[in-house]
Amino acid sequence: MSAYVRGNGTIGINAGSIDASESSSSGDWTKVSVEFNSGSATSVEIYAKHRNGDSRFDLFSLEKTSSSSTPAPPSDNGQQISCSANSNLVIDSASDDGSNDGNLPNNTLDNNFSARWSSFGTDKALQFDLGANALVKDISLAFFKGNQRRAFFEVDTSVDGSNWTNVLTSAQSSGNTTQLESFDLIDTTARFVRVVGQGNSSSNWNSILEARIMGCTDGSTIPDEPSDPPPPTGNDNLNPNLPPSGNFELIDWNISIPVDNNNDGKADTIKEVELASGYENSEYFYTAADGGVVFKSKVSGAKTSTNTKFTRSELREMLRRGDTSFKTKGVGGNNWVFGDAPSSDRSNAGGVDGTLDATLAVNHVTTTGSSSQVGRVIIGQIHANDDEPIRLYYRKLPGNDKGAIYFAHEPNGGSDQYIEMIGQRSSNASNPSDGIALNEKFSYRINVDGSNLTVTIMRPGKPDISRSVNMSNSGYNDGGQYMYFKAGVYNQNNSGNSSDYVQATFYKIENSHTGYAF
Repeated sequence: MSAYVRGNGTIGINAGSIDASESSSSGDWTKVSVEFNSGSATSVEIYAKHRNGDSRFDLFSLEKTSSSSTPAPPSDNGQQISCSANSNLVIDSASDDGSNDGNLPNNTLDNNFSARWSSFGTDKALQFDLGANALVKDISLAFFKGNQRRAFFEVDTSVDGSNWTNVLTSAQSSGNTTQLESFDLIDTTARFVRVVGQGNSSSNWNSILEARIMGCTDGSTIPDEPSDPPPPTGNDNLNPNLPPSGNFELIDWNISIPVDNNNDGKADTIKEVELASGYENSEYFYTAADGGVVFKSKVSGAKTSTNTKFTRSELREMLRRGDTSFKTKGVGGNNWVFGDAPSSDRSNAGGVDGTLDATLAVNHVTTTGSSSQVGRVIIGQIHANDDEPIRLYYRKLPGNDKGAIYFAHEPNGGSDQYIEMIGQRSSNASNPSDGIALNEKFSYRINVDGSNLTVTIMRPGKPDISRSVNMSNSGYNDGGQYMYFKAGVYNQNNSGNSSDYVQATFYKIENSHTGYAF
């Protein structure tokens, strides 16, 4: 039995005459496991207890295990193998010590670069069983967020699963890719191979997307060599058969969509845990045929508040990652602050400064309504307490075949300052020669460093376009000012036909902050 515990807490189980328990005192969510033998009991009682103050419990689960976890002895009694080939070896299974966060070991063997194994801490082992001894020569690993941080690890081998030989020490990934990276090992005869994670350059998380082990056998037992992984079915290794949370990390976001299914007079908001557990809406938020995530918002629909004029299908950053002990608003664990905010705010916030990276294609913009509103959509934001340090716009007018990119900077309590990046934001702008067409993929980066805001537009085969704003006098470094990113589509037309809409498909949504370890 396992559960996640935060604070000073104990979980346990009563099964007949058996009473087994384990405790934790970590300030972070920690997976705690209790092993027990239910014997002839036909029912069990699970319990949780507070110890010395506040504690929280979540995600209880029961798992049936075999009567013995001891691996079978090697089929060749440890005989050393000599062979010259070097090809993919069959991996029968993957396992760990149970401390994963729900991203399981066998995810590293499924040829799916959207699934992973993750475990927090140092000396966290991911163990592979080859089923029989082989001469192990190399290992290839793909790391989650491998293009943003370097993973630290070691590799050991064993013929019996008990006695281990170190074959790679103090290794680290490149930090440049999420694809497989190859690492040369000391050639050894082994049935078991384990990767011992030592965290990464940003935190103590160990997260592996895929694994391959290379070597050869002596010919007495020649396993079938697995075929190469199938090519990605969509864009950027996105799987069109998965819900959005299967392709994107959404545990630190919620989403508002323009429907009111709970009849509270406002747009529905889907919170972090539900969103990250496979939520989708067939009209406003779903996985596209190419694996991207579609955001859609009609002119007519439910709005997030009585003060909001427009509809949206839009993510809101939630650094608390489902931990509702942190309030949604305010300077605290759910939001971030600027690097030149007061030191007390920087200490209390969930992160300091930030970067939002997104890749997308705008598929449709409104074509009806007021000339001042037609064709406008906000595709990314930083929102503060009341105002927006940035709103990033795409706008394509009905008579043009390409759209413009610009953003608004709104000082705290002040008036919008508009900065044009590609084309013009005018309601009678000419067709921008270097504009972006509908369904054309591009990327943007919104970065805050202290009071410096930089927005960059990136397109394949074209130079990057960047614009910066000095926000030192904009009031966002005052005490009590908190920030959160937003991404999706925020329709900026409430005058068109009710069925007219905006839509964009995103292929990358990644947020990062100093002091935020995810």
